[in-house]
Amino acid sequence: MGTSYGNYFNKFIIGANYWPRNYGIDMWKRWNKEEIKREFMEAKTLGLDALRINLLWEDFQPQPDIISEDAIKKFDELIEICHDVGIKIAPTFFVGHMSGENFDVKWRDGKSIYSDPFMLRHEIKLVRFFAQRYKDESAILFWDLSNEPDNYVKAESNHDAWLWNYILSNEIKKHDKNHPVTLGIHQASLLSDNKFYPEDMGEGNDFLCMHAYPIYTDTCIDPVNSIRSTYIAPFASKLTKALGGKDVLFEEFGATTLMMSEEIEGKYYKTVLYSLFANEALGAMAWCFGDFTVGNKLPYNTTPFETHFGITAFDGRPKPSGLKIKAFSEFINKIEYDELIPKSCDAAIIVPDKYYNALFVGDDYTPERNFRILLNSFILAKEAGIDVEMVKASDIDFSKYKMLILPSAYRKGHLTHDQWMRIVDYIKSGGTLYASYDGIAVEGFDEVFGIETQYSMVPKDNIASIYIEDRKIKLNYSTLKFNKHLIVKPTTCSVIGYDNEGNPAVVINKFGKGNAVLVTYPVELYLSYMPDVYKDDKTYEIYKLAKELSNINPKIEAGSPFVEAKEFEYKGEKLVVFINHEDIDVKVEANISGRVKDLISNKEIDLENFVIKADEAVAFLM
Repeated sequence: MGTSYGNYFNKFIIGANYWPRNYGIDMWKRWNKEEIKREFMEAKTLGLDALRINLLWEDFQPQPDIISEDAIKKFDELIEICHDVGIKIAPTFFVGHMSGENFDVKWRDGKSIYSDPFMLRHEIKLVRFFAQRYKDESAILFWDLSNEPDNYVKAESNHDAWLWNYILSNEIKKHDKNHPVTLGIHQASLLSDNKFYPEDMGEGNDFLCMHAYPIYTDTCIDPVNSIRSTYIAPFASKLTKALGGKDVLFEEFGATTLMMSEEIEGKYYKTVLYSLFANEALGAMAWCFGDFTVGNKLPYNTTPFETHFGITAFDGRPKPSGLKIKAFSEFINKIEYDELIPKSCDAAIIVPDKYYNALFVGDDYTPERNFRILLNSFILAKEAGIDVEMVKASDIDFSKYKMLILPSAYRKGHLTHDQWMRIVDYIKSGGTLYASYDGIAVEGFDEVFGIETQYSMVPKDNIASIYIEDRKIKLNYSTLKFNKHLIVKPTTCSVIGYDNEGNPAVVINKFGKGNAVLVTYPVELYLSYMPDVYKDDKTYEIYKLAKELSNINPKIEAGSPFVEAKEFEYKGEKLVVFINHEDIDVKVEANISGRVKDLISNKEIDLENFVIKADEAVAFLM
């Protein structure tokens, strides 16, 4: 499953980011081989395949023409440790940012690391040295060009970021044909225009990486072990793949136990690990291996919460997060990965065409807004039992999907005219489109949805309600100041939902051989601002309605909005994974019966009386 590089990536990678507990980022200055080896052995005991190692730039290239012999000697000793312990490393170059602080090389003197010829020339020297020296080294899993470089030095343009990534990546590949190359970008590349676009990075790198944390974004305002928080990582993985066109390794995720209990953090870890696996990530690497004892040292002195991100405590005790990783590793190691074939997705969420720049639309059309609508659409689809991909309309053949999802669609930047016309043809040919309104205005819109557009306006009240009589549900949303809803008259459509003023709010129209479902409010955007809303919200019922029109009938369903289901073909059988994304126990109403063995707990399950505990996962063959 996924991408394979020789003997690398022939399984789901399980790892952690590493600094020594007692030294932190002073690892290379205060080298202690014995302590590092002990901690590597602890990591191996927890089932980790690899540790990501940061090569602090000032330690390895103290002067532009000097690569530190002392640092290389220590790196060689680290390689010896890897062989002794049986673990791999992912070395990361040009580390100038770490845990909220920057550590610049003194000789940079304000020059851009991305476009200045002097800087590029000497950066090439460093990666060339490592590529030539370690090209045949089996202890290296992959090369990482940097850690969240935009936090260290801002790129003036995405072209500068592309140039830097492309030149350095290709310099490594010129000398080293054995190890893939990537770059450690983070959720800022999905939430802002930080110039490091996955599309540009994908052009130079063999696979993409993403770092995302629910505690570090206002797009998540829920408990860390609840549905929105635990879906952020798998969603960000799929969005990064859609934007960049390459498979994704989730290189950083985690939480600090200075902000939550160890038990809650452990539950978050378990759910995220299984969901990343179910959503076809290449692997997952925790941030980070150990809690730090050096809270009085930078960067931890100014970011004290960073000292407790470890999956192990100060004394080496595995925290619940570490034990969840160990159990997940035991499950993964039961699987012959090359025999695992994920069931293809029947539906796709369309990523806005101008994800980073909608030109002159205004300040409200930002990457963060796109992230919000796509994340909450992804959650609604999962709640409705729809396994979805994220796709760019410019890149994809729609005919492979039974259903397309166009959430909170805006008037400029979401779709081009040509892309919309392709969607119209898709519906005529038998596909189903779900769309919700946030200003979209395109030729043929009224005909597709069987309406006559009257006008749009901002809701009068702070609360907008939608009543769907057939489903006996009332949906309530906190409205936003500038986001409009559409006032329509029905023509050929059926109105199945009305708002609190009696206006059509949800309509279905038969168009050609297909169907079109329209919600006249930007419900995904509304939900994104409503804290802990998913325990009670039933907007997913509208997605289920579109799913039924699409004839999406998965054989394996959980029957609960909180439980994610994923099906794989495996050696002539089906491997089924159920993941509870909420912090409540759930009775699973699966359309399957019998008794099976849970491959995670090794306990027998009666599928007719099947309860998944809060934040738990089960996996079985059938």
